[in-house]
Amino acid sequence: MKMYAVSADRRLLEALRLSRHYDSVTSVTKEMVSVLLMDESEQGWDPEEKSSSFLQEGNQGGAKGLELTSNRHGSGKERTGTAIVHGDVWLVSDTLLDIHEAVALRRRYPANRLIYMLSNHADTLALKAVQTLCAAHGMHYVLPYRTPEQVAEETAGICLDREKTVSKVITVIGALPQTGLTSSLIGLGVMLSRLSGVRIGILGMNGWNPGDSGLRYNAKYLDELWGSLQGKQLQAAELHSKMQQLAPRVHYMAGNRDLKKLYYYQTDGVSWLIEKARECFDIVLIDAGSYVDHALAAQSIHVSDLLLVQMHQGQQARTQWRRMHEHILQPVFRWNERQTMLLFNKMHRSPNFENEKQLSRQMDMSYIGSLPYVASFHRSEAESNLLNLHWPEYDKELQKVSQAIMHYYSLPSVGVEKEVNRGHSQILQGRERKVSWFGWMKSAREA
Repeated sequence: MKMYAVSADRRLLEALRLSRHYDSVTSVTKEMVSVLLMDESEQGWDPEEKSSSFLQEGNQGGAKGLELTSNRHGSGKERTGTAIVHGDVWLVSDTLLDIHEAVALRRRYPANRLIYMLSNHADTLALKAVQTLCAAHGMHYVLPYRTPEQVAEETAGICLDREKTVSKVITVIGALPQTGLTSSLIGLGVMLSRLSGVRIGILGMNGWNPGDSGLRYNAKYLDELWGSLQGKQLQAAELHSKMQQLAPRVHYMAGNRDLKKLYYYQTDGVSWLIEKARECFDIVLIDAGSYVDHALAAQSIHVSDLLLVQMHQGQQARTQWRRMHEHILQPVFRWNERQTMLLFNKMHRSPNFENEKQLSRQMDMSYIGSLPYVASFHRSEAESNLLNLHWPEYDKELQKVSQAIMHYYSLPSVGVEKEVNRGHSQILQGRERKVSWFGWMKSAREA
């Protein structure tokens, strides 16, 4: 199987070759495609030779390129080259060929697989239209915000029908800012580690809020490390020293403080940080904030096994979530093809408010947990002692979410429920565990 890449990204070509999934990887220019798409009669080709044109490999500026040749009748000689045969793959960037040119190339070589690389567009409807055209013409596509290595792996998955591997990464996004996402995620990380005994890394990928309130944070921030991340210099062995230890086996890195840097962050550096965290920890939890149309959140969503959407009972949260889904998550990330669940926070128990079951039905999404509103939470946050206080009902819900995640990843329990509850009468009884609400979740090995 040969790969023909219509892309100006030399790093992508190198990643495709290093993947060793293809017999050869050849760069094709936009001008070369234009010649291939010309009417055969203008080229003097026999229509019966429509699918047996030849491409002669050559060097163009040190990069592997193509030179068109043909086997014309009456020419007196036949030139040999690289024949495009059944089973070969075209990888086409939308920065070089628009969707109409890509569809024309697909019609020109119907026996070849064509994968279209999408860029992020400001026009949501235009992006959806391109995806619809790809589906209509039997073309696969790769979504935006991928690194060259991720594009190479994704194309290999398409060509070789390989399933996505389990990443042990869970990303949480907020329907609105100030829903308590960071504090609840930190609490979840600490609880999950206590119950399972695994190493937990928590990464702040919120581009608008570093997530250091409520803590006496004295470690590195994401923006401080960006140079070593984008240059791929930071190694996994160094990561612990850059993060703050919140509890035994639990480390946290706060996010971005410099608002001017947000849209300068690139997918390569973000991917590098997540990959190093995966080497250091058994489970990685990511706080992606409430605005997800940037590289920090995009990579976090792309690599995750589970996407948790944190929300409260306010109508504005539901409205904003629908807007985020329609404009970003569905067209850019295809979120509905992923395992997505609700995580409620700041929930009021009152007949004046809808409960989590009602909200879940209204939004047609399953929920994984419902954290109650705690009146004293604001004071503990102001005093930076969130990790030192415990609320029985809050901890009980954190246990449920943690046990659901343990079931999903088939993590063993270390049997420390009494230590976790610290004297609270919230220990789950054996009968309750047997009929637990999270039994429906597939384990990661089955997902």
